[in-house]
Amino acid sequence: MLENRTGTQGKVIVTTLEELMPAEHFLRDLNKTVDFSFIHDKVKHLYSQVGRPAVDPVVLVKMLLLGFLYNIDSERRLEKEAQINIAFRWFLGIDLDERIPDHSTISQTRRRKFRDSNIFETIFAEVVKKCIDVGLVDGSLILTDSTHIKANASDRRKEIITVAIKPSEYLKQLDLLCDEEDLKVRAEAIADGKSKKGYEANTVPKTKTIVKSKTDPDSGILSRPNKPGGFHYLNHQSVDGKSGIITDVFVSPANVDDCVPYVERIKYQKEKFNFPIREVGADAGYDYIEVHKGMMDLGIKTFIPIIDGDKLSRSDVFPPSMFRYDSNEVTPQQAARYLSLEPA
Repeated sequence: MLENRTGTQGKVIVTTLEELMPAEHFLRDLNKTVDFSFIHDKVKHLYSQVGRPAVDPVVLVKMLLLGFLYNIDSERRLEKEAQINIAFRWFLGIDLDERIPDHSTISQTRRRKFRDSNIFETIFAEVVKKCIDVGLVDGSLILTDSTHIKANASDRRKEIITVAIKPSEYLKQLDLLCDEEDLKVRAEAIADGKSKKGYEANTVPKTKTIVKSKTDPDSGILSRPNKPGGFHYLNHQSVDGKSGIITDVFVSPANVDDCVPYVERIKYQKEKFNFPIREVGADAGYDYIEVHKGMMDLGIKTFIPIIDGDKLSRSDVFPPSMFRYDSNEVTPQQAARYLSLEPA
């Protein structure tokens, strides 16, 4: 028999969030695996000992985590979702008759109170350590790449500024090791046109002009083939080769080359998690001498495609065609190590 349900009669229902929460749910697994109580100790110094009770920082961090996990990119929308989502309320520990933290509270805490702290980095590291403890991550092979993130900045509000061209850390090290004869040979090469670019120690640094955003000065212009233009950031991510779990995240302006933060981020992971890194892999954007030298110093084998210098020269300084292999100057052991890319 067809029945037309026109409404429901109000009645009192006695239940709990635990009963309403599905027995099998990702948030149940997450809550059981990660103990977020350590957040209290990490942010205790950011809160006053007097005054009105603040919203539990664990709740605020969990709300931001929900926004990330479920792709909710608005704190106002995150508040509304938490109001009606039983699983969200259960994960946050907020009962049905309790208010969800206001979106402005979430925003202001994130932008002001947590801004100069490393709380989010600490949480990330705790999760990685959990993965290490249960054997999901071993850290022997680390793979790295970057992806662009659009900055919330107008392309029209910009200015042209002049900045100094700083030598890389690798070139600084070379200058410290250079003697007078080395510097003389380098100067002669530049003067003869064999080297079109160079950096000489103890000289006035060269300058260049860059485009800077007035809206978001920390961003940078993205200028890469087949990539969108405008102001962006670069999200440099490393993953464990065994599991694909992210082990490091570092954000830079989009006008910073991939290779610039690479060596330091590998060192950071070795020290932070005590990773026994034996091998690293990356695309051709990391084929720079600084990267190869840095990995050899760390005793790490690199798997990075080599750019054909005759087709795409990075600096026009001494292309491969100008070099001649002399077997009398290289021992068989040195040649074998170089050809196999084995670290020294």
